[in-house]
Amino acid sequence: MRRLVLTATVALLPLSLAHAAPSAVPTLATAQYIVQGKGHEVHTSAPAVVALAGGARLVAWVAQDGEANNVYVSAGPGARVRVNPETMSVDSLHQAPSVAASPAGEVYLAWSSRKPVPTGGLFASDLQLSRSLDGGRTFEPPLRINEDRPISHSFEGMTVAADGTVLIAWIDTRDGPDKPRTWLARVTERGGRVEHVTRLADAETCVCCRVDVAAGPRNSVAVLWRTVLPGGVRDMVMGVSRDGGRTFPAPALVHDDRWQIAACPHRGGNVALDAQGRVYAAWYTEGREGTPDMLFAVSDGGRRFSTPRHLHTAPGTVPDHVRLAVDGRGRAVVVWEDMTAARRRVLLRYSVDGGRTLSRVQTLSSVVKAYTPDVAVAPDGEFVIVWNEEAFPDLRTVVQPISLPVR
Repeated sequence: MRRLVLTATVALLPLSLAHAAPSAVPTLATAQYIVQGKGHEVHTSAPAVVALAGGARLVAWVAQDGEANNVYVSAGPGARVRVNPETMSVDSLHQAPSVAASPAGEVYLAWSSRKPVPTGGLFASDLQLSRSLDGGRTFEPPLRINEDRPISHSFEGMTVAADGTVLIAWIDTRDGPDKPRTWLARVTERGGRVEHVTRLADAETCVCCRVDVAAGPRNSVAVLWRTVLPGGVRDMVMGVSRDGGRTFPAPALVHDDRWQIAACPHRGGNVALDAQGRVYAAWYTEGREGTPDMLFAVSDGGRRFSTPRHLHTAPGTVPDHVRLAVDGRGRAVVVWEDMTAARRRVLLRYSVDGGRTLSRVQTLSSVVKAYTPDVAVAPDGEFVIVWNEEAFPDLRTVVQPISLPVR
């Protein structure tokens, strides 16, 4: 395994393109609302969404029910299916489950289950993969992805390749408690067998920053994660496989943010590919100045990225929880949450030209507290955005379909 590439390579965009903005506006369809509960005693994770062929939209989340945490899937208001078995609790609410669908219509959820913590240990969990062969109406008993080790397997990202292979990337410490690394599994036979597991780099992974994975044309697979560089710098790197995730060259630095922090910030990024193989990345950083920021960049192959653009433009507010989705034509939607001491909003920007230009910032939410958005794209090109919001006395999940103009 070659060592991490420590220098970023940047391809500059013409200023006239980098700062232009699409003039057309997206179309918002009627939103749906899934009520999670009432009052302040409702404990849920962020939501995750997948959009299926034929217009179906599935929302997944983890909820605390007494002493157990359960993962649920819903196809609309008033309907939900528990995914985890009765005897297996989800590890925690710190992140949403990962949800994805294959071209043939199988639905997959990745989540971590609780496991006894060994003496002297800090965490222990198993990474599980649940599948549905009927569009999310029922789920089979889960498949354990990792070997049976008393360590944490979590902060995962998941996608499904064109041939139906499930690709799951996560963080674990099998190399030692002070050596967190990023791993990737190829799961074949419609989510029934772990075919191959590979470690993506020798360098340390930022232990609590969620990783992300995306599949594209010609067996390309891109994995985005935060690494730890000398001096406590924690910046984003990307590994791109050309053989379906079986092997990866040394990862490349997405951008030289030089974010130095003596702790794990619990903030990762998102990656997506279009049908031409362009790679899109969005991530959180505080850079050299220690200022919260969201960046967006595009690459033709995953090693030379455009100069990042600032997604967040509001002075005096803090951006968080960035999520990204891209369709085959290169239309992209980026959503994130914008925070002040008193309110939280869900914001959006989009591109219709392969990421060369971005729209102005638009506000999606209307309540005082809206947060933890996610976004997915359907096979027909419709985007679906979800987020949680407080509409007293309800805590609810909003499901908002959106259509972008075609350039």
